[in-house]
Amino acid sequence: MTDTKKRPASVTAILSEVRAARKVVGERLVPMAGGRHPNKGREHHQREANRWRSIDISRDLDGVPGWDSTLLAATFGALAEEDPRHVRGGLVRLAALAVAAVESIDREAA
Repeated sequence: MTDTKKRPASVTAILSEVRAARKVVGERLVPMAGGRHPNKGREHHQREANRWRSIDISRDLDGVPGWDSTLLAATFGALAEEDPRHVRGGLVRLAALAVAAVESIDREAA
């Protein structure tokens, strides 16, 4: 009898998919937040980051976590940063969380 379950993709395979998707995105030289009003954009993102962190923590405490609140809190948190190094670090963390979420989907499907 053969096992018909699909094995979850490795991080390397997921990153290959990300690399291919990145090629489609192309080059974009646009501000990180707020367009012509980056301070307003960052302020908005900070409010949303705080809201989604609160939701994420509440869900964890209630035993019903979800990738949506984790990813949204990380997204808005990264975009709320003023220092480009902190934005970059937040986006790298967001990418790691996104890969972990893809792994979670793959495990559930296996």
